[in-house]
Amino acid sequence: MTRLWVSGVAIQARTRGDEPVELVWNGQRHPVEGILNRWRVDVGWWRLRIWRDYYKLVTTTGLLLVIYHDGIGGGWWLQRVYD
Repeated sequence: MTRLWVSGVAIQARTRGDEPVELVWNGQRHPVEGILNRWRVDVGWWRLRIWRDYYKLVTTTGLLLVIYHDGIGGGWWLQRVYD
């Protein structure tokens, strides 16, 4: 089972380079244990552009989730949490 937020939930992220190393969600810190996958979505440049860097990762607090960084507006977003 997973929980999905199509538009994402705003989170804070501390990064090293361009990769997240710690997330803050609902006031709790979640250090990143490992990045399992990373991909970029860059579509709609001819109308409403979406440019995002996605990360599927595991935290030291036991979460498996998908987050993304909005390449246009900035900010980090939580999109999916796996059970």
